[in-house]
Amino acid sequence: MYLCNEFFLKHKSMKITKIKTRTGVLGAPVTTELDAVVERMRSEESRAAAHRIAAAALQSRLAMEQGQPRFTLEAADHLPYLVFSATFGKGGVQHPTAFTQLLLLDIPCPEGLRQVEELRKRMAQLPYTLLAFAGVSGVTLKVVVRCAYSGDARPWELKKGSKTELDADQYLVFLNEAHECAARVYTNLAKCNLLVSEQTLTLGCRMSHDPQLYYNPEALPLPVIHEAEDVLQAYEGTLTDDDGNVTCFPGTDERQRFQMEYYTCLSRALDEQPDNAEACLVTLAGYCRKARLEEEACVSRTAWDLRFRPLGEDLIRKVFRENYKKPYNGKTLTQMNEKERIIRFIEDFFARRYQLRYNVVKQLTEFRPNDLTFKQWQPLTDRQLKSIVVEQMKEGGESWMNDIRIYIESAHIPEYNPVHEFLKGCGEWDRRHDYIEDFARRLPTDFSLWPKYFHRWFLAMVAQALNINRDYGNSMVPMLIGGEGIRKSVFCKNILPPSMREYYMDDIKMDNAEQVERVLGRMWLVCIDEYNAKTDREQAKVKRLLTEKDVQIRKMRSAEYTMTPRLCSFIATTNDPTPLSSAEGNRRYLCVEVKGQIDMSGRVPYKQMFAQAVAELSTPGCLYWFTTDDEHIIREHNQPFMAEAPMESVLPTIFAPTEERKRENHWTAAAIQQELARHLRPQDVPNLKSLGATLKALHWPRTGIKGVRGYYLRLLKDTPPEP
Repeated sequence: MYLCNEFFLKHKSMKITKIKTRTGVLGAPVTTELDAVVERMRSEESRAAAHRIAAAALQSRLAMEQGQPRFTLEAADHLPYLVFSATFGKGGVQHPTAFTQLLLLDIPCPEGLRQVEELRKRMAQLPYTLLAFAGVSGVTLKVVVRCAYSGDARPWELKKGSKTELDADQYLVFLNEAHECAARVYTNLAKCNLLVSEQTLTLGCRMSHDPQLYYNPEALPLPVIHEAEDVLQAYEGTLTDDDGNVTCFPGTDERQRFQMEYYTCLSRALDEQPDNAEACLVTLAGYCRKARLEEEACVSRTAWDLRFRPLGEDLIRKVFRENYKKPYNGKTLTQMNEKERIIRFIEDFFARRYQLRYNVVKQLTEFRPNDLTFKQWQPLTDRQLKSIVVEQMKEGGESWMNDIRIYIESAHIPEYNPVHEFLKGCGEWDRRHDYIEDFARRLPTDFSLWPKYFHRWFLAMVAQALNINRDYGNSMVPMLIGGEGIRKSVFCKNILPPSMREYYMDDIKMDNAEQVERVLGRMWLVCIDEYNAKTDREQAKVKRLLTEKDVQIRKMRSAEYTMTPRLCSFIATTNDPTPLSSAEGNRRYLCVEVKGQIDMSGRVPYKQMFAQAVAELSTPGCLYWFTTDDEHIIREHNQPFMAEAPMESVLPTIFAPTEERKRENHWTAAAIQQELARHLRPQDVPNLKSLGATLKALHWPRTGIKGVRGYYLRLLKDTPPEP
């Protein structure tokens, strides 16, 4: 494959960095031509040095096997160290002068030069391979790839007046993203594994001797998928009102332009064909095509007109279709094979008739007519899909249900996130109030930190929806504690605006694992209503779900699981004044005792609440998680809400920790269980698992003697009580 002269010259003058070393320490960097380095690696000049390095490496390995000190590879100083990703100035490797966008890949070849040769041939088949050569050790293949963002964007170049400054951090982000993209391409196409290493500006390798190296200065740049920092994509025309309802007003100017031009075309057609409706329709279709008006909008508007309604929508559509027909990408239908003709027809059909989008939260395709009426989006059900198939058959389409289903379920349909659309539509925070804490104060409580901690949890809920934190999910659950009829559930439900209530759930059933996983990726907020009614097993599962960041979801009619970012956050309500059954995990709950009726009167300023959250999350250093100090405060605060386990109250009456490290004071869990059997009824003696959990909750110091784990305790009761 050959590229334009400009691209060739760009690679012809490509520069990299060559650094001499002394006992492994980098010396002064020197900028050199890549072509010159390639010629030297092919020449006999580097052969002798490469052989000395191989011999020195062998001598070092033998010395280490014999228990001798490792041999110093001073011969390595005869071959320079090559850095491909950047060039440097006189200030050394701390002062880069240019970023080359070259990426070095390291491919292991444990079988030696035979495997190196085989993999090098595979690398040569990929258009992105700029350089491939054997490593100096003979058991690795080095591959150099030129990478670029879409449109050759360079966010690491900062324009300040007439000068350009380099941002090394941004460039390292690029290198890491480039390495991820290259790993996917090369491991799949070349069927090889890459050695993973942290990308740095000085990451490189030794110059080696390889007369058979592969070098293609015309290699294509590998496209790098850049993950934008602003996760909220711009949804044109989307707004959110004060009540949090999403309203779309797209195409207002477009609609006005269409109406004006359509009626101009209609007026001219009526002047030319005032008495013949069919002839007038043909003339109108011709004028609309010349005016480049949208075909489906013209069909819809014409079918509505009383002058043309007797002709029927089917005839009107066929007349416009005949006028609007055009070649597909410059090719007529006769120049295509059957498969291309079918898919081109499907693409053209949907471009004219319907708008499609894939809802990534609901994980389904939505549609609406493409007639400038901007109706509400609807889920594309099987019934509606079959109606669409019938419509395209009426137009003479050759595709069947399976053909159209394949297109609809493909990545050709653009993705859409309704939660992101809502947050984007909230606009700017007016900074007049702390709307989030104002909402929290609707709940009467004596817990002074409640507004602050609700604020933190609310930020975590929005951050969870934006998938900001890639390490862990929102692991805190506010638990509203109070009697019946004080509007606890109403408060929870009103955290989300009406337009987002379809992403709210009142409860979650823990007995269906697949349903639970779907809820984590499908719902924005789940209220665990009547938490005390959950079994111990269900409560334990809730604690596990709180720390999950991604969830595995299996789509319907599919046997494969896909990883989906978790969307869901949790809140809980209960009438039980002591809902926490164990000290373990109570830092995951923020217990709040409700001291009266919750005030849900008046309008909730959803638009400003969520705009405030987005604005704060975009501020550097924003705290949207609970720190270790916060968790300590929450643990102390939650103590009155813990139900004391019976065994936790019984054990301290029989045993007490002791500092005397005597063998007779060392008690294993099994020995403690046997002693409890002397004091309790058989049905009250706990099993070893529950006993271990109780001992852990009591925080008694644990130790061991000769590998036997146990506790140093003294016995308070020597004889069992009288029956």
